[in-house]
Amino acid sequence: MDSSSIGYVTFISSLLLCLSSSLIPFANATASSLISSVCKQTQDRFGYNYNQCVKSLWKDIPTRSASNLKDLDTAIVKLALTNAQQSKAFFVNALNTTGKGIVKGFEGVKQCIDSYDFAVDGFAFSVRGIKDNDKSVSQILTQVQDEIFRCEKALGSTEIELPDSVSSTNFLTTLCRDVTFVITSQL
Repeated sequence: MDSSSIGYVTFISSLLLCLSSSLIPFANATASSLISSVCKQTQDRFGYNYNQCVKSLWKDIPTRSASNLKDLDTAIVKLALTNAQQSKAFFVNALNTTGKGIVKGFEGVKQCIDSYDFAVDGFAFSVRGIKDNDKSVSQILTQVQDEIFRCEKALGSTEIELPDSVSSTNFLTTLCRDVTFVITSQL
């Protein structure tokens, strides 16, 4: 092939890739409208940035694939559970690698381990509770939020700065908790 043929093939390939990826949001209009709706409600209730909410949830394939509120609720709680597990692992690792006497803000890190331990259990309970239509899921999610706030408060009092990746994970955990709270109150 000559260089003009290669350029033409590359152009067509790029064009097809762009067109196919731009159609992805329309592949599941129900999920898109579900995510849009719950993000709007979450913005109204908790003050989140609507676009950031949609973008964060759209990245998760099970969340994007949900076709009804119950499936969306379950997918988001599972996403929150995964993020809570990652946050807990970060704090456990921070404590284990630096030792009790050395880590700056030992008590704050310990509080975060306890808080995220509760959050992991709370999200795991919520996954089962949503499936079983357990009305106590909203109460558990409120307790999870309280625990996450305790962690943030403990870290704030010790002036510990978290890596961006951990801050992002913690933010997504809280966002998922709040979105799930909005959805669960409708089920």
